[in-house]
Amino acid sequence: MAYIFCYPERCTGCRACELACSGAHERIFGPSNARIRVVREEPAIDVAITCRQCEKPPCATACPTGAIRKRRDDSVEVDSSRCIGCGACAEACPFGAIHVFRGIAIKCDLCGGDPACVKQCAPNALELMTSEQVAEKKRLEHAAVLMRPALRRLGVK
Repeated sequence: MAYIFCYPERCTGCRACELACSGAHERIFGPSNARIRVVREEPAIDVAITCRQCEKPPCATACPTGAIRKRRDDSVEVDSSRCIGCGACAEACPFGAIHVFRGIAIKCDLCGGDPACVKQCAPNALELMTSEQVAEKKRLEHAAVLMRPALRRLGVK
């Protein structure tokens, strides 16, 4: 299942993703009701946190009313009509990607496959990817680092 991956080295902390998300879902621009959250670790490293659309979502297991479930497309959704706003899902999420706003749990729904946050991220810090795609990118980056000495010996820059 795809999720929104954040490259912390690219994230500037501008929070345009939060504004795009709240605008797309609530028609108002307010970070408190965004389904994506930018977290800053000092001195100045920012990372956007959003739902990983877990295969076995702990938030769904923790929900006492069954308001959180996997959809046919494998995304995880909150049925707001069944949510009682208890916060058990937020406590269960290992990523801190779900929170209660105005008595209802909210989390990323990937905007139906075309995430508003990804489109508005000017530094391209956000990308819709699967875990396997993330792992492949990391393998390629690591391989490039390992190959540098050999390439230098061959005279390749």
